[in-house]
Amino acid sequence: MAKLIQIVEGVTVAQYILDKNQIRIGRNPDSEIHIDDPAVSFEHAVIRLDTDCAEKEVPHYTITDLDSTNNTFINGNQIKQHTLEHNDIIRVGLSSFTFIDETIAQTDKTLKIRKSWIPGVYYTK
Repeated sequence: MAKLIQIVEGVTVAQYILDKNQIRIGRNPDSEIHIDDPAVSFEHAVIRLDTDCAEKEVPHYTITDLDSTNNTFINGNQIKQHTLEHNDIIRVGLSSFTFIDETIAQTDKTLKIRKSWIPGVYYTK
């Protein structure tokens, strides 16, 4: 399952589970992710689950900017549409979110700790 984690000054303030086919982001109180920020458009962006994901092992999520006034940014780059990847940073207005795809996060390979020939020095491989 995927989720967005809202981070403010290095502290997690909210988590949003992406459990619907479409998640709206905006200043609209009816949005699934409501952001009370005048820099955010009423209907700012939308995250959609790939409708063909039933045939795929891992679902894919796409974020689309809805012609917002201040744009949507992924990892510092302005986008109109973007397929989200694990650990992408989404900025909407003054708010930042980290996209976490737990299916990918769980399959990350565990690194092996190795001892170097120098006493007390270890490294990963």
